[in-house]
Amino acid sequence: MIKYTFFFFLAAFLVACGGDSENQDNTDKVQFEEPKPFVREVILIDTVRPQLDPVCIDIMEKLQMCTTSDTSKLAPCTYEYFRVFDHKPLQDYKGGFIVEMRQGLYGAPTPQIIIVENVNNEYKLANQYLGWMIEMRTTEHGHSELLIGYKDPDVGMVAIRHEWDGHKYEPVDVEEINNHFVKPEMKDSINNIFLPAFSAGH
Repeated sequence: MIKYTFFFFLAAFLVACGGDSENQDNTDKVQFEEPKPFVREVILIDTVRPQLDPVCIDIMEKLQMCTTSDTSKLAPCTYEYFRVFDHKPLQDYKGGFIVEMRQGLYGAPTPQIIIVENVNNEYKLANQYLGWMIEMRTTEHGHSELLIGYKDPDVGMVAIRHEWDGHKYEPVDVEEINNHFVKPEMKDSINNIFLPAFSAGH
């Protein structure tokens, strides 16, 4: 009887130790699991004009960009006049979005880009540019980099990359001129010419 009792306790002890070892292995796997590396996504902006999201329409109307009423002098809140882009893929449209207006709307000589941001549950215009969207490039901090095209009266089309500084977008690099990439050896001189004199928005 003593012998059987000894074997019983020994078996129970081994099973318990085995369970603890397995749990420890699983814990170690969780603790040492490396985070997945960030993968940048480049979104090319095409000419498609999809229907506007109802959330965006409501916010745009409150900001008096457009109207859903027939009696207002504002442009209608429709895809014929506006496009919206999600520049913060980690959030929905309630967190903010980009509005692109058609050329000629409200007298603008080119398309207009407006950055709408939700600041403490209040929608504000962070930026306004006289240009058009070319690309969006996702970032780890949430706000995508923007490649915006502008018409320069002297040289033609200029594509400038904009980065989020924590409060608004700032132009940081001239990437293309007339659909040709700026050569690396020309970067500093081109940026020193265009960026300090940038006047296509704020």
